[in-house]
Amino acid sequence: MTGKHVIISLVLLVSGFLVAFSYQQTKNNAQVVQMSDDQLEKDYYYRQQLIDIEAQNKELREEVEKKKDRIQNLEDQLANQEQKVGNYVEEKKKLQKLTGDLPVEGPGVEVQLRDADYIPSEENVNQYIVHESHIHKVVNELLSAGADAIAINGQRLLKESYIACIGPVVSVDGVQHPAPFVITAIGDPDVLMPSLQLTHGVVDQLVNDNVEVTLQERDRISMPAQMTGEG
Repeated sequence: MTGKHVIISLVLLVSGFLVAFSYQQTKNNAQVVQMSDDQLEKDYYYRQQLIDIEAQNKELREEVEKKKDRIQNLEDQLANQEQKVGNYVEEKKKLQKLTGDLPVEGPGVEVQLRDADYIPSEENVNQYIVHESHIHKVVNELLSAGADAIAINGQRLLKESYIACIGPVVSVDGVQHPAPFVITAIGDPDVLMPSLQLTHGVVDQLVNDNVEVTLQERDRISMPAQMTGEG
């Protein structure tokens, strides 16, 4: 019986030790996570600051996105303005070419208008010669087709140019030109030529009026700037 008591005593002793050790460990662990009021206040303060910083970062990100959109809109507007300015410059150059303020050179077409070679004796001679109306038709068609510059017998037409028929000659801005009348136009020949040769178009109308018409593409036509004004 004594041996059994010794064993039981040892078991109880070990069990008591384990219980005591476990309690001590639990107590120590509780002390590790335990925080004072000052620490809790600091933790709350830092947490609140973190929340505030995150909110500020969100606002800044949203502001950055707005700035990006604004910059993109400004860039788009600037691109549109540059395009508009470029268009204005091109339009100005085109008008200056038409008014003769700028020299111009390039490919184009040549249209020669001649009086009829044969005039029946019983017919009115005026029905077989070139009039200013015929020249106007050609010039207007060429302008409509996008000609950059036009000249008649080498005399460049200006914005305010006038063409008048004076007997057998045609006057361009007061300068008289006899037939044949050579009208040169600088522009895309692939556009200018077909516009003249349309069915029932300018050439057909001139032929019906007994005007002899010769068309020719030109690789290079040069027209100097036309000086205007007195002196």
